[in-house]
Amino acid sequence: MNKASLKVYGDEAAVADARDGLPSEPEVSWKKGNVRPDGRVRIDDGFYVSLGEDANPAALVRHLRAWLHECEARGITFDVPPLAAELRIAMIDVGPDDALDFSIADLTLFVNMGITLSITG
Repeated sequence: MNKASLKVYGDEAAVADARDGLPSEPEVSWKKGNVRPDGRVRIDDGFYVSLGEDANPAALVRHLRAWLHECEARGITFDVPPLAAELRIAMIDVGPDDALDFSIADLTLFVNMGITLSITG
């Protein structure tokens, strides 16, 4: 199953503002000073929100688009200095015909919203 999630972290107030308007609730949240699973101490506030799961990469991209366009419609952006956002996509059991096809409009949306992209296999 291919999965996509968004990691958002930064200043406490900026993270709270971004979190308040999201189309879905974060799965995991943390505060500055919390201990991470690896034993290190968190240096900022943040959260992870699941954006979708699908065996079909094209369907996963459609989930991502819908979620991000809903954020855009709500006026949510992650392009503010005390905030960072990373779209994480994990591709599992990828076949020879499977591809993540992001359009120029998709990539422009990522840039305009202040989202970096991380794809792992």
